[in-house]
Amino acid sequence: MKQLNKAFLEMSQNPENNDARLNYYGVLADTDLFLLLEQESSNEILEPKFIQLEGNNFALAFDSEENLSEFYGEAAAFAQITGRVLAKILLEEKIGLGINLGVSGGELLLPYSVIEWFVSVLEETPDVVRNSPKKFLSANAFPEKMLKVLQEKLAPAVGLFDEIWICSVEYDEDEFSNLICLMGAQKPAEQAMIKSIKEVLSFSDINLGNTDVAHFNYDNEACSKIREVGIKLEFPEVSEVKNATRDVKKKAVLQPPKLR
Repeated sequence: MKQLNKAFLEMSQNPENNDARLNYYGVLADTDLFLLLEQESSNEILEPKFIQLEGNNFALAFDSEENLSEFYGEAAAFAQITGRVLAKILLEEKIGLGINLGVSGGELLLPYSVIEWFVSVLEETPDVVRNSPKKFLSANAFPEKMLKVLQEKLAPAVGLFDEIWICSVEYDEDEFSNLICLMGAQKPAEQAMIKSIKEVLSFSDINLGNTDVAHFNYDNEACSKIREVGIKLEFPEVSEVKNATRDVKKKAVLQPPKLR
């Protein structure tokens, strides 16, 4: 079962569970969607097919080519695009989104108001706080589910950092916070990783209390203290990273295609 369909099923089975709903949108942001087009795109201009409901236009996207073909019934022009990029494009055009319409599972209609909310969460930027930790503490109460989601979210960045640890931290008397520690992260990747972590926290209804993110040089004295008490996020090892820093810089300047 595809991850988006699994998240949709969990949301459908728990309609009152806000965490399940938020998790769906977190998965949607990173899912490659197949946007149905009127014709093959040219000059980076996309011309989506629309359906109209109650006077509002909805673009049509699917989480697989098979689902797109099941809906359209013949060879179709499409563009492959992530949920986050598509949402930002639709926001500019004031268009809603139909996901997996007419197929066996995961059928959902997102009006423009939901697209507005979705993009607003994606564009939230972390606050910068400059506090000096007095003590690093155990993070045994950190939810297992959040550990798993963070691992999944940050897995594509493997090779751009050395280690990631989670601990608790004491700043001043009675001022505590969870701390997600990026160790040895490459400079071009730091902000992207921090934003990814911010999204994980935003698309969850689990009450973690205060949660901060900090990055350390791998040989920083604090790293040894964090390793003594923290929880290490485990990632699959990679034998080769293909010019990862250059890829991060390249992605940062990509412009999304425009709709016509």
